Amino acid sequence: MKFLFGFMLFSVFGVVQAATQCQIDLNSDGVCDHYAVSSSAEDETFSNITIDIGGSDKKITGGFELGSGGLSEGYIPGDFSLLIDYYPHNTLITKYDFRWDRSLNDFLLYKMSGWEEPDRDEKYSIGDENVPGEDRIPRGFDVRRIECCVKFSQFSGNGPAVKNMSESAKVAEINKDFKYVLKKLPEGEKGGLFLQPGTSGERISIPKDLVYEISLIVGDNNVGAINDYAYYLYRNKESALAVLLLKKIHQKYPERLVAILNLADAYWDLGMKEDACPLYASYIDKMNVLGKSSRIPASVKDKDFCIKRG
Repeated sequence: MKFLFGFMLFSVFGVVQAATQCQIDLNSDGVCDHYAVSSSAEDETFSNITIDIGGSDKKITGGFELGSGGLSEGYIPGDFSLLIDYYPHNTLITKYDFRWDRSLNDFLLYKMSGWEEPDRDEKYSIGDENVPGEDRIPRGFDVRRIECCVKFSQFSGNGPAVKNMSESAKVAEINKDFKYVLKKLPEGEKGGLFLQPGTSGERISIPKDLVYEISLIVGDNNVGAINDYAYYLYRNKESALAVLLLKKIHQKYPERLVAILNLADAYWDLGMKEDACPLYASYIDKMNVLGKSSRIPASVKDKDFCIKRG
């Protein structure tokens, strides 16, 4: 079960909550792993998460200040994520990512991420205000890759000391993770990057921090693949995340026509017509200059009123 649409969050106030069926294979070894979440006896603001590693007698426990957050299987096999100090309507998100290390026989912290999700604000989530398109786009990312080796079992109280990777090491690790996207990308918009296998179109929740990281590595050798990934995100109703990637592509490759069109479509889908219209106009102008006016999609021509006003 991959990183499903919406975190599988378990309440941690006062009682033990556990996965009662074989729902999760956290270390991606083909054997179910069970886990339980309970309040800490030493500090009620902390919760203990105990993981029983399937097929062995190994148990590991870590203590975290979860709030109403919890654990979710990761997007990349062998990973899992924790939402830290997570509460409804709080726009600030903190997430820890752990990855199984076979040589150490433990999960290691490899990433700590924070960002803002403005659309979680109470005025939108429980109020009557409609969410403007720009507030659907996550912002203010602070994503840190952590040097080896900080074990899950080392977390208690204030937790272990961590050291951030150098910028070059961070980029190398992002590229390694992007290889998973590259491997799955040929499956297309209905593939395992976006939809849960064996379901009738159940969407996988895309980790926003990973999409942000991918935007940091856009370059000549991967721009086509990243553009395709962004397009598939848009096609899977993830236009806000598509914008994160397509804006970076457009900044680095302003003449890339497919990125101009894709970014305009993503903005349009978010209701951000003031951002979309100039891009549509630019796309049409460039296609006309290239003598490709007959290849302009009908969907763009239908927005002619927008272009004239843009």
